[in-house]
Amino acid sequence: MNLHHGLATTAAAVALAISAAPSVAQAAPPPVQAHYSDVYDVLLPDPSDPAGSFCGGLTNVPLHVEIDGYFSIKDHGPNAPSPYFADRYTSTLVYTNPQTQLTYTVVRVRQSKDLRIVDNGDGTLTLTGLNTGSLWAYGPDGELLGRQNGLTRETALVDTLGTPDLSDDVFISQGDPFTAGLVTTTNFCDDFLSATSR
Repeated sequence: MNLHHGLATTAAAVALAISAAPSVAQAAPPPVQAHYSDVYDVLLPDPSDPAGSFCGGLTNVPLHVEIDGYFSIKDHGPNAPSPYFADRYTSTLVYTNPQTQLTYTVVRVRQSKDLRIVDNGDGTLTLTGLNTGSLWAYGPDGELLGRQNGLTRETALVDTLGTPDLSDDVFISQGDPFTAGLVTTTNFCDDFLSATSR
């Protein structure tokens, strides 16, 4: 239950946007603007992994997910516009302990966006991204068990390997991310098992 969101997702979206972005001379509607929403159920761990287990031994853990969000890619920069990625979403994840049928619910409100994109002129890009948000964890009776809120700012180097093919891009984190905020949860498995094992 970490607020941290990998920059690679942001970087991949930016790389895609760069390949599809209009030229500087074109008008400036955002290359991408979309709302998304989904509801689905899965079993954890992945049933196709016969050696897998969830939180130290559980199998066939039902997870119900509801997510609603909006992402966009907009051009920034006066001289040579670069597409910047942003994703804002709310999600609810309900985990059920198959041994007790008790649930553990995690609600997240998140935003991830690019702060700066620098073309290094050597086939690489330096991306600085910001992730902010809040998370609330609830037990089976609806009691608030813990929360997180804060931000993470991190930088990554994207090596395009000199090709326009996005699938071969290499993402390398640069240094330790800066993080700040409040955390009253411990660790996901400890919290899940404590809430659903009684």
